[in-house]
Amino acid sequence: MSTREDSIPHELRTAAEPRQNKLYPIRLSQIIQVNPSIRLLRLTLPPAEDQTDKGEAGPKPEPFAFLPGQWLDVFIPSITQAGGFTITSTPADAQLLPSPEPPTESLSVEEGGSPPVQSAGRLPYVELAVQESPSNPAAAWLWRPKEEILGKELNVRVGGSFVWPPAGFNLKDIRNVVFIAGGVGINPLISMFSHLSNNDTASVSPGTEVHFLYSTRLPSVKSASDSQEALDQILFLPHLREIIHSHAPSRRLHISLDLFVTNLDEYHNIRSSPPKDMKIHDRRITADDLKAAVTGSSGDETGSGTVCYVCGPPPMTDGFVDRLTGMIGRERVFCEKWW
Repeated sequence: MSTREDSIPHELRTAAEPRQNKLYPIRLSQIIQVNPSIRLLRLTLPPAEDQTDKGEAGPKPEPFAFLPGQWLDVFIPSITQAGGFTITSTPADAQLLPSPEPPTESLSVEEGGSPPVQSAGRLPYVELAVQESPSNPAAAWLWRPKEEILGKELNVRVGGSFVWPPAGFNLKDIRNVVFIAGGVGINPLISMFSHLSNNDTASVSPGTEVHFLYSTRLPSVKSASDSQEALDQILFLPHLREIIHSHAPSRRLHISLDLFVTNLDEYHNIRSSPPKDMKIHDRRITADDLKAAVTGSSGDETGSGTVCYVCGPPPMTDGFVDRLTGMIGRERVFCEKWW
């Protein structure tokens, strides 16, 4: 029997992918249970001035940086093989958030006032979404009881070539971005999508269309009638909806969200009262769905201003990449497979 690719250690499977040379220390500072099988982990980075090697001469090392869509090699002291997990936060989150300026009207120490309180602001961090996987040593460690691992220090290294912005493209020429996610394949795409939604003209041109096609299952909840609870437990769906709501007034981006659910029969309330901020389909993504997203409002079926990002299980990813390549050419289709 041939070796299953998902059983190959992460570092070996991604050996041909680009990687940074530097390891960065991080601290596991927060764990949020999204649903019964997914955890969100916040890894806090030390401030840039603390990321230097004490006592060593030479130029100051580069601060931690990454591109949306990249992953981390996560080194856990007790485990031989590094785990590989996609960064789901944005590059802006990995920057130190300055503390607010002290009030100008406060008295100085000489005038009888108190010394100003120095606040570090929000520390820089990266976020990972880790699926429960007892057979994966790194994932299993990150799924240990919270009290056993919170506050632990690890080391990470950035890698991966599935990134935004797409290499070789002028962002001004991109008028339509299509994201296609299957299950936890949403992880790199949520980093890209969140980055595009920031009010940064360097990330994407104003007026760009963004079509997000997300195929998944509704997690099981205690009551099948509690449709809102079920939707909230879909990985990153609440965040996707928040971004859509925040852009509604300005219309800086023209965003559409299509959710494809394979077990919608369990939640009849969703059928009868669907949310207004997205379309929910009781089926998988089809070739017609891809064509509609690629064409966009312009009606240009050649996709001359379109780029597509696909991430999901290998069969889904391979099939969609083939379809999209036939529509707009391979150079405009980017993909990554996660097992």
